[in-house]
Amino acid sequence: MECIKCKKEIPDESVFCMYCGKKQAPAVHGVKKRGNGQGTVYKMPSGTWAAEITLGYYMQDGKRKRKKSRKYGFRTKKEAVEYIATLKQSPKKEKFITMFQLWELFQTKKETLSKSKRTAYNIAWKKIHAEIEYRQIDELTVPELQAITDKYGTSYYTKRDIKNLLSHLYQIAIRDDYTDKNRAQFIQLPELQSQEREVMTKQEIELLWNDYQKEPSAITAQMLTMLYTGIRPGELLTIKVENINLDEQYMIGGIKTTKGKNRKIIIPDKIKPLLSWLMETGKKGLIAYYPSDVEFYDAWKQKRSQLNIRDVITPYCCRHTYITRLTTLKVSPAMLQELAGHEDYDTTLEYTHLSIAERLQEVNRLD
Repeated sequence: MECIKCKKEIPDESVFCMYCGKKQAPAVHGVKKRGNGQGTVYKMPSGTWAAEITLGYYMQDGKRKRKKSRKYGFRTKKEAVEYIATLKQSPKKEKFITMFQLWELFQTKKETLSKSKRTAYNIAWKKIHAEIEYRQIDELTVPELQAITDKYGTSYYTKRDIKNLLSHLYQIAIRDDYTDKNRAQFIQLPELQSQEREVMTKQEIELLWNDYQKEPSAITAQMLTMLYTGIRPGELLTIKVENINLDEQYMIGGIKTTKGKNRKIIIPDKIKPLLSWLMETGKKGLIAYYPSDVEFYDAWKQKRSQLNIRDVITPYCCRHTYITRLTTLKVSPAMLQELAGHEDYDTTLEYTHLSIAERLQEVNRLD
């Protein structure tokens, strides 16, 4: 070795230089880095070796901390390395898992869910992850979960999505023996307020037609398609070009009930050219391709604002408008139920929203 002062060669492991008398710095035994997930071994000041693994992470005073499991007192480095396998197999390790690790495990299960559910859970995770991702599942209390849900859930439905997502994560933790209880089930949701769906006015429908004729856009064409076919937003987003028969004027689609699935949805003459344009310009074999449902709804909000259509008008209002307009045209109940794809007429009645003026017109027909 070389003296740290005079730079002359001296015997290895010399404490003092034989030429200048300078005390040599002792070798520093720091943490020995191994591959991720392989554990760590390091030498203690006493000269013995320690083995260590990371069990998970938690937040303390706003900082991310590691939860570790260690074993001290090994005479050699080899003994410490060999003991890492024992630490990994220890039941103690099974007690700790973070919410982020559970979210990662949930990804496989999430792929079996519908596209709308996957979107809802992705949005829910984005809202709450900063609060919980490094927390261990058994550290979270019901009051904490309730506070997080209330803080980030802006409506009944977003609160419901957060609760359901957390419940999925708890189910994975229970399955893998990280916990024995699903605390998410105790999250209280607000009472769901019944909401009367609005229907589009004749003037608002004309605004859409004028916009499409001025400069065709996908979202305008898609809204008009829903207004004239009664198709649900979820159905629109999954209708494939190959399932549209323009010659015979129907398309195959439908979700929800047995009556509503794989039904023939009638295409009126007025929107045949519009649907033809959507088929030609669509992507990935769909007439309404969006990377996620959120982008579809965002596109409508932007168009709605541009055309000065009321904020209460959502894509689902198109279906209510369709059924209400057919009702005012005196379409028979049996035909109305068939066109709506409902299993019973009582459900169809829930979609009709006749104004006071329309009701007055009917009762004034009495002699």
